[in-house]
Amino acid sequence: MGVRLHHVNIVVKPGQTAQVAGFYCDVLGLSPAEKPAEGTSPGGAWFDIDDRTQMHISERVDAVMHDDMHFALVLDDFDAVLARLAEAGAEWREQPDLFGGRRGSTRDPVGNRIELLERAGKLA
Repeated sequence: MGVRLHHVNIVVKPGQTAQVAGFYCDVLGLSPAEKPAEGTSPGGAWFDIDDRTQMHISERVDAVMHDDMHFALVLDDFDAVLARLAEAGAEWREQPDLFGGRRGSTRDPVGNRIELLERAGKLA
């Protein structure tokens, strides 16, 4: 088909990037990526999910989120991420298995929802 996902973007209020960036690196295991100075808005941060896919944080004065807005990550080490979530005091909401593996959701420090899926079954 010739289509693939390049990135997902979440929005935070100005000045909240630092508050959530550590969560994406330290708890979820994403790697910081270089954000171009030209062609992008000030603030925010970029992260590599894998060698072809990124997650971006954009700062917006009018940042709003709906309770159901989310993106999903497939985790190689589901148990290790659950342990880091617990250590960080992050919320964890178990959900019914899907695609042959465990899943649930958490929220970053400003409330963005992230669904986490175990790399198992159809996602292996």
